[in-house]
Amino acid sequence: MVISYAQAQKNLVMNGGFEDELFDWNGNGASQTPWNFKSGKNSCAIVTTNTDNWVGIDQTIRIPKKAQAIEFSAWIKTTNVAKGKNDWDGAIFTVVFLDSQDKQMGDGVNIARYTGSNDWELSKKVINMPEKAYSVKILLAMGNASGTMLIDDVMAKVADKN
Repeated sequence: MVISYAQAQKNLVMNGGFEDELFDWNGNGASQTPWNFKSGKNSCAIVTTNTDNWVGIDQTIRIPKKAQAIEFSAWIKTTNVAKGKNDWDGAIFTVVFLDSQDKQMGDGVNIARYTGSNDWELSKKVINMPEKAYSVKILLAMGNASGTMLIDDVMAKVADKN
């Protein structure tokens, strides 16, 4: 008889459920809210009234040694999101890779972009780690968009190369 165990991978994101206010997150314009959440008792809300600004939060995590890919995920809900003039504007979930000097490596990788009103939806993507990537910055923002973006249960876990 062969018994195999699936190893649960550790979430590399700190305070991804926003239960501890916005500790471990950088940025402006976001707040913790107990009024609408996917799990726990809180989520993160980003509310904007015009499409002229980039308002959001980010967290940089170190890539574990030997990690060939990471699965990034977050539950996102939007209300009345109107994008600015560019196709890439909206409620966004993007990652950017950094080298050991904290310099951005190439373009960011978009995981999800929302417009309009959407109920809670799990956005996820497995991304192969670029060579020489040292860390990754997770960005959740209203990128030149107006409306409301709710975020909960942000995760980053080591995954098999895709």
